[in-house]
Amino acid sequence: MPTTRIATLGRERTLATLARKVFQIDTGRGSADILRRAEAALLRANPRLSDPDGFRPGGTIVVPVLPGVDLSADVTVAAVNGDGLGSETGLRLQAAAGRIEDAFTQAARTRQELLARVGDRRFLTEAAQNLPEAGDLLRRAADRLRREEAQAEETSQRLQAGMAAAAEALDRLEGLARRMVRD
Repeated sequence: MPTTRIATLGRERTLATLARKVFQIDTGRGSADILRRAEAALLRANPRLSDPDGFRPGGTIVVPVLPGVDLSADVTVAAVNGDGLGSETGLRLQAAAGRIEDAFTQAARTRQELLARVGDRRFLTEAAQNLPEAGDLLRRAADRLRREEAQAEETSQRLQAGMAAAAEALDRLEGLARRMVRD
């Protein structure tokens, strides 16, 4: 079973500062290359970090493996033995929540780009010249994108609440298991 590694965002606002927080990167020879690899790996594992809004303090990120580079003390690593099952599950829940947030962030970005394109006067004029019914079609598409945005926000909030409830249930289960072992 692979180990889960996560970190919590603090005041970091760039990939470089985050990479230095979660990886032990010195300032010597070759460190610039290691820093670039670390930034790229963090971005692949956490696509929401491509946007400044993705650096929300308190947010959880997945810390990828970077061969030859050690993790810092700011990274939480779950144990892979039976004793660490609860912590591994908890970390996986947090990692899943981060990935869900990434998916919603990317979908929202795509919707905003489409709405901007549909609202562009030059695009509307060109579309109307080539397809007379384009105005109506584009208005309906924009309305649908706005409805999807509202639904996505609602779904995101429900998923976040569900993940929080699952984490609370896991904490209660671990507490019960500890009490059973003591008794």
